[in-house]
Amino acid sequence: MNVVCYRIGEILIKKTVLALAMFCFMMSACGNPVQSFEDTIESTSENEFTVNCSDEVNRGKNGSIDAIGYMCRIGIDSSTHFKDQEGKPLQMADFSQGDLIRITLATPQNISEDNRSFAAQEIVLLNGQ
Repeated sequence: MNVVCYRIGEILIKKTVLALAMFCFMMSACGNPVQSFEDTIESTSENEFTVNCSDEVNRGKNGSIDAIGYMCRIGIDSSTHFKDQEGKPLQMADFSQGDLIRITLATPQNISEDNRSFAAQEIVLLNGQ
């Protein structure tokens, strides 16, 4: 009887370890949080830029990728810094549709189909039109 109980306990421990390993593997497949990325401004408004972040949403995906374009809202507030590639300060008005920018997020984020609105810490103009 003790041998049977010991054997059942051993099997349960192995299954638990396997389940935890699979869980960790699946969580790592969700991607690493993004601190910054480059993209083109699709539109501007008073307190945000909208960028096409399809590459970030699809980052790390295998197989066929949806042909859907994903837009991200980049929130801008008084703590957001604007500058050019050389580090010279800019204003929000210096940015326009079609500009390539590097966005540094206020906190690292997992960009996904369901998570596409972020606060910007810094926005760098890479090629103004």
